[in-house]
Amino acid sequence: MNTSQDSPYSVKPDDNPIRFSMNVQDQITMYKDNEKHQKAPPILPFELEQVNQVLGDAFVSLAQLRNMLSDIEQKDDLNKCTIDLVKEKIDKVNELILEIPYDLAKIAI
Repeated sequence: MNTSQDSPYSVKPDDNPIRFSMNVQDQITMYKDNEKHQKAPPILPFELEQVNQVLGDAFVSLAQLRNMLSDIEQKDDLNKCTIDLVKEKIDKVNELILEIPYDLAKIAI
């Protein structure tokens, strides 16, 4: 029989004895907190990672479109009210795009 302390089959004193000074609820809370540090972070399925990339590309494209509209607005005598409406819509869409990854994170496994 292997009596080495490094062997997984060795018997040694418990390093983390039961704490009788804590009530049951405190012990459960302590063990759940310890468990959080032992779990791997949640990951998204591969298809959802691609969704995040597509959302990022859409966000960047809309931001570029908004910048183009701002440049046009400064150079030409166009209906600035209409351009402002389009820019507001782009801002709303970009806000929604930024919220989607948080919802997708709930699907993580």
